[in-house]
Amino acid sequence: MRKGLYLVAILFLMIYLTACQKELPDSFTTKMDEIKATWAPDKRTSVFEYKTEFTEGMWKIEGETSIPEAFQQVNKLVQTTLPEDEINMNFQLLPPKEFADTTNALVNVSVGNLRSKPSHRAELVDQVLMGMRVKLLKAHSYWYLVQTPTNYLGWTTRGTLERVSDSDLKKWQESEKLSLNTNYAQIFMEKSEKSQVISDLVLGSIVKKIKVEDVWAEIELPDGREGFIKSENLLSYQMAAQSTAADRNRLIERAKTMMGIPYMWGGHSTKAFDCSGFTSTVFRTEGIQLPRDASMQVKLGEEVIADSNYTNVIAGDLIFFGSSKSITHVGICLGGSSFIHCSGDVHINSLDENDELFNAYRKRTFRYIKRIIKN
Repeated sequence: MRKGLYLVAILFLMIYLTACQKELPDSFTTKMDEIKATWAPDKRTSVFEYKTEFTEGMWKIEGETSIPEAFQQVNKLVQTTLPEDEINMNFQLLPPKEFADTTNALVNVSVGNLRSKPSHRAELVDQVLMGMRVKLLKAHSYWYLVQTPTNYLGWTTRGTLERVSDSDLKKWQESEKLSLNTNYAQIFMEKSEKSQVISDLVLGSIVKKIKVEDVWAEIELPDGREGFIKSENLLSYQMAAQSTAADRNRLIERAKTMMGIPYMWGGHSTKAFDCSGFTSTVFRTEGIQLPRDASMQVKLGEEVIADSNYTNVIAGDLIFFGSSKSITHVGICLGGSSFIHCSGDVHINSLDENDELFNAYRKRTFRYIKRIIKN
């Protein structure tokens, strides 16, 4: 008898809980999916996360997005779909209001690592360089979620960055700056390579100019540290940024200076590359900013249908590899069947079976050639 009463009680409890459960209207979830697909389709470049729960007679909606338009659309949807007295809304637009006017930072180390999560054990997804401006989206412990100038997202430590106000950022942007034009260099405390090293730099690093002499340039880092670097290794950042005509020959010469630099997943500096980090770095020296990943870069340019001998492939074209479902690798064509890419390290291979540099695997997985430089 007692067992039967227990079963009846459990049955009534289940019926009660089921009756208390409430589901969102199908139109709400459909519209939320549409908002995400429209404004934040790629989690590599935009934040859009949410979860819902019906508890204590209220719809609890939590989430965040980095896209203002998506934030506005979500608020409008909630107001027009759900009863006002049943909503507990906590959907944030990043960065949070408490960041005030310090939503920007300058990279303060030669190479900063961006990770998929706020943990040193998390996947390395990208790298940022000295002097680069990043947008701060949120903080967690001693980590910041940042967005790079190409909109790529990643977590980096506070020590990587010099957080700046809007006015400080404007001063930095308006100051005369210099950019490193060689793969690697060091900054010294005095005009001597025997003096104390202050920091190292990689190709594309940006520093503030104080004074340039014949041999040495006096420079300032984003955090105010000052030092000296060989002036022959520097270019005017403003003049380089104003250059519009990309040169194929210069681009290939630059790529070949990186021969032997090792491969590293997420690498995006002349200390180590992944395949798309290599192509992006090379093209950036000619004033062309490519997206971060190979699967993004393949969407650019004009497709070149290579003839049987690759005679219509020009030096500086991008060459892509992968499967019918995805692009997984990219390199830079050298003209004809040869290309330079980072796989293990930066080296040259060929799609010509008679070439000693022939790579059978790349031949099997070859997918596209895209022309980025039109001239």
